[in-house]
Formats: sequence, structure tokens, C-alpha cells
Amino acid sequence: MARWLSSSGVDQIILAVNHFSDRLKVEIGHRLGGITVAYSVEEMPLGTAGPIRLAADLLSKHDPFFVVNGDIVSNIDVSGMLALHKEKKADATIALVSVPDPSPYGSVLTDSNGIVRKFEEKAKLLSAGSLVNAGVYVLSPSVLGSIPAGRSVSLERDIFPRLVENGRMQAWRHDGFWYDIGRVSEYVRTNKELLEKQEVKPGELRDNSRHAVQVVQPAYLGSKSRLGVGARVGPFTILSNNVTVGDGAIVRNSIVFEETRIGEKCVVEDAVIGERVTIGPGTIIGRGSIIAGQISIPDKSEVPPDSVILC
Repeated sequence: MARWLSSSGVDQIILAVNHFSDRLKVEIGHRLGGITVAYSVEEMPLGTAGPIRLAADLLSKHDPFFVVNGDIVSNIDVSGMLALHKEKKADATIALVSVPDPSPYGSVLTDSNGIVRKFEEKAKLLSAGSLVNAGVYVLSPSVLGSIPAGRSVSLERDIFPRLVENGRMQAWRHDGFWYDIGRVSEYVRTNKELLEKQEVKPGELRDNSRHAVQVVQPAYLGSKSRLGVGARVGPFTILSNNVTVGDGAIVRNSIVFEETRIGEKCVVEDAVIGERVTIGPGTIIGRGSIIAGQISIPDKSEVPPDSVILC
């Protein structure tokens, strides 16, 4: 996400965080993808609008700013959104995307000038179109004053309806890719589809790269990936930075986060493996399993299919 925003000229990100905020600060730091990172910490849940008001002192008093949901992956042209926002002198500009089934989201209805006229609830879809809220907005500083401080406030239910009523919300139609990754199954599907579209080539291999290894595309190997003798990776596999796959191990249809070590002769299929996990030699990870970060799996273990290991 940081690289996407940076490519459109964004030079600072403010992360609205609550749970595990201290851990996020350590993991991410204050630079990400070439962008300065600041943090706004919620002491209590503030909904989708409250965190924006909480971060008011970190925002410009004169310039519009972006609000981006953290559970989407897209190539929305945010610089184009900003230009439209300024041209129309809107209070808010919302990115809309067409989906085959809007029922999980509700729909957004606009007029011929692209002004948002109605938000259709999820339960009232007989007359709804297929355009849904893509979770990316441009807001003018004036919107901050309409958000009550110190309590939970919803952008979608409390703030946006007033802007719509006054004709102050503009729509930006997005025709590129867009994924909602709020569920693990959708996160996995998103990564597979993007791999297939982009055909990302393997990165640098270290240590045993001179030996026979097999990387089946589509696959992505992060920097400092290390594959042992006879290791097989892919298809539809992502190894993040500094992942080690031992001799003779097999990793297919899986996402492996950074600094994880997969022992020799392991089999990992259709799994999501967190950061800094150690999987002992000879272990079999069952299909559909999810393993949280910083966990050690003993040698020669058999993790049943669809397991979720959090500690």
C-alpha cells in the first residue's frame, strides 16, 4: 500500500492503530516504502470516523487528505481522485468500484454528474446498482469539524449521509483491480490472482542457489530468499523477505511471511504462515492451515488440514 500511495505523490502516512500499536511501531518503524509514517493511537474504539478526528493535529489545516481502509488491495488512481476533488470543490470524494454481487457491501447511487445521491443498504438491493464503496476517500479539512471528538463515529452512517444530503460528495469510478482482503480466504485469493496477472519473477537466491531447485511460476521470492538442495516452490506461492526453505522441502499455493524458516523435507500446501515461524524438519502442514507469527512447530509434526494455530 505504501508503494501504491508513494507512486501518486503521497509523502506521509498516518496509521490509526489500537491493538498491538507498540508492536506495529517496532515492526514498521517511521519509514515505509519511502514514505514517512506517523501513528495515531486509539485508547478506545472510535469507529471509522473517530480515528480521523483523533489524528486532526497530524493533518494539514488547509489541504485535502486521503483516507484508505487497511483491508483493501487496489490500483486506484489516487492522484486522479485528488484532481477531481479539487476541480469539483467537493467536501468528500469517494472511490467506487463495480462488483458482480454488491450484497455484502450495499451500493452507492450517483447522478449523471457523478454526485453521490444515495447509499443503498445491504438489505435493500432490489433497485441497487453494482457500484460499491471501495474504501478510498479524499476529504477536505472542513469535514474534520463535522466529526464529534472523543466517541465512536461512523463515516458511512453518521458523516457521509449529511454530505450526500447537501450534494457535497463526489464519486470517482475505478475500473482497475480491487480486492477486499478482510477475510483470510479473500486475502489468499487476492495474492493468487495478482501473481497470475503479473507473473512476478523469482528474486535473488542465496546460499544454495547453485544447486538444483525448482521454482514453478507464478511465484514470488522476496529478497534474501534461501532455497535448499532439491527444494520445490510454487506455483502460486509467495515467500516474503529472508525466508529459508530447507533441503527437499515443498511449498505450494502458500503465503509465507518474512524471516520464517521451513525445515528440510517439510511439505507446506495451501497454507498461510506468519512471520518468524520455525517449522521443524519433516513436518507436514495440512491444506488450508493458518499459523500465526513467531511460533515454532516441532520436528516431524503433522498439522491437520484447516488448522488455525495462534500460539
